[in-house]
Amino acid sequence: MSVSILYYKVTPERISSAQLSEQIAAWIADGLEELPPGKQLRINKLHQQNDRVLSLAGLRLLKIAMAEFSNVPFSLSQVQFPEQAKPFIQSHIDFNISHSGDIVCCIVSDSTKVGIDIEVQRDVKAATINKYLTETTHLFKARNPEKNKQEFFTLWTKYEAIIKAANHGSIFNMHDIQLENNGGHYQNQFWYTYPVDIVSGEDNKEYTCHIACSEDITPEKINLRQIHEL
Repeated sequence: MSVSILYYKVTPERISSAQLSEQIAAWIADGLEELPPGKQLRINKLHQQNDRVLSLAGLRLLKIAMAEFSNVPFSLSQVQFPEQAKPFIQSHIDFNISHSGDIVCCIVSDSTKVGIDIEVQRDVKAATINKYLTETTHLFKARNPEKNKQEFFTLWTKYEAIIKAANHGSIFNMHDIQLENNGGHYQNQFWYTYPVDIVSGEDNKEYTCHIACSEDITPEKINLRQIHEL
């Protein structure tokens, strides 16, 4: 049983207009034209430049990971992008991509269904907590804002990772998940969750990241690696 997580940090200069155009042109020339026209259009319509870079970077990470998992040639043209579900390929290999702040992650496994969610910690309004985490609002009582923020994103990334691994629902289904210490019940199945330490030493941003798997795995089976060049 094998789970691989690759992540990439977008440096500030790659978000500038000139560097962005150059980066996208290089990536397209190297194979991103394999993407379906609809997916290319959705990426081009993203308003934030860093979102466009991170979306493309996530797909680049997928290409790297697939090359390591299989000897069969892989093309992004094999990826299907359903409207109401996570992208997939017709294979026993499962994958998921998430990005936040200036980091993008890609998880791939050849033996378990997987989901990943990463979030840069930021201030959270009480209304947001009440809207999405009503059943656990009591956890945030009588705590300082910093503690609330950490607790919120711990829960949020667990919920998101489970929903993405199950490939069913959205953030509005968080109330349907019954969390336990090592995972949660959702869609008549137990999903195992694991924290992933992804920290940037170059700034003060703090990230929270969890993965969810359909099978119980040992930490030693989780391979985490930073990719420096795409």
